[in-house]
Amino acid sequence: MYVAIDDTDSRSSMCTTFLLTEIIERSGLDLIGIPSLVRLNPSIPYKTRGNGALSARLGRGRGRSRRIGRFGNHDVMAFEQGDEAMEPGELLDLADDAVHDLAVLDDDNTNPGIVVSSGKLDEEFYWRAVRDVLEIREAEDFLSRSGCQYRKIKSGRGIIGAAAALSWPAEKRTYELIAYRYPHGESIQQSRKFSLAQQADQISGTFNNVDRENNYPAIFPRDRTPVIFGIRGRDPEALLTEGFDMVESWGLKQDRLLMYQSNQATDDHIIYGAAALSEMRSYMIRCRIASMPTVKMGSHYFVVATWNGQEIKLAAFEPTKQFRKVVGSLRPGDEVTAYGTYQEGAMNLEKIEINSLSSIYARSPPVCKDCGRKMKSHGRRDFRCHYCGSKTEMPAYMQIPRDIRTGPYDVPVIARRHLSRPFRMSADGRQE
Repeated sequence: MYVAIDDTDSRSSMCTTFLLTEIIERSGLDLIGIPSLVRLNPSIPYKTRGNGALSARLGRGRGRSRRIGRFGNHDVMAFEQGDEAMEPGELLDLADDAVHDLAVLDDDNTNPGIVVSSGKLDEEFYWRAVRDVLEIREAEDFLSRSGCQYRKIKSGRGIIGAAAALSWPAEKRTYELIAYRYPHGESIQQSRKFSLAQQADQISGTFNNVDRENNYPAIFPRDRTPVIFGIRGRDPEALLTEGFDMVESWGLKQDRLLMYQSNQATDDHIIYGAAALSEMRSYMIRCRIASMPTVKMGSHYFVVATWNGQEIKLAAFEPTKQFRKVVGSLRPGDEVTAYGTYQEGAMNLEKIEINSLSSIYARSPPVCKDCGRKMKSHGRRDFRCHYCGSKTEMPAYMQIPRDIRTGPYDVPVIARRHLSRPFRMSADGRQE
């Protein structure tokens, strides 16, 4: 039996991934397969933090198994196969109790949803949830047609994410190993966090662990939640061997440790080949730069591009740090492929590929044709040789070297979205 939850945290406390571990623990059942952490449309305005929903299949495991976590002093095993061991209504009630015990229900933006299903759901709903904007009634209609049981708490907006987590096809996937301490982990000095994040970056196949240039230890959450750290990787075996051994050596107090499969770093939110752009959706577009960059209050960079017969602003906001220099180096005529979310008439860039650079020339005094010496300017169309007296109206033009090259440019890790795939990763999550 599958259980899925979403929207149980707030911007200041709790984490939906921890609440799923509580449901697993309270059920006393085995995990069949690896639980899923599914990120949804990153531009939804009513999201809490990472806009992630969770799902897991629970039952009585049989066949082969492997350790994917540890709760307290006992290992958490994931079985390849399993049998049903709890009625849907019973599992729904158990999850409901856990949500009421731990979710941040006094926060206006926290509106949990729980879904229980006997199987995976149609992936079409996932693609809409990760790329579009859905209403609660659409999720209710979908779940009713799918024969699922669900429960809404407060407005119950979380059933959208819960349904999407059960619809995720998991064809492209990465993994994350997350450690917890409830209600929140011990205080760790920033310098030690940075050191540990650098160590995590040595685990085979990991990504987005640390931003060295901006001194940002990305494995540690910014807010105080039950999550101590989360290490993202492409290779589950490396996380379960190298990762387990490494985090043990750190000596941080943990209550639970669990690995998830995830759609993080897959670019699943990106819409390709769109004929028009809509607010709160993310796109890939190929366009031509049409203006000089401008800088506005707050050190936000903008440049106008032409795409599909219209003008569109490309934006690099202050949190993208050194990535703004890329946008600031663009010039009219450059051809680029831009990735980002369209909001308020501008595409907020999360990465860009520069396909070709235009040539830029500057006027300069010409060389005298009679004596070969550099002439002097005496006005816009008046150049004179001070050695032989020759005159001409025609200037020379010299090409100015560009301070940027063609190729791909990512925003730094400190500003990178969960779903955004770094250029250095292939579509299936392998290192290129």
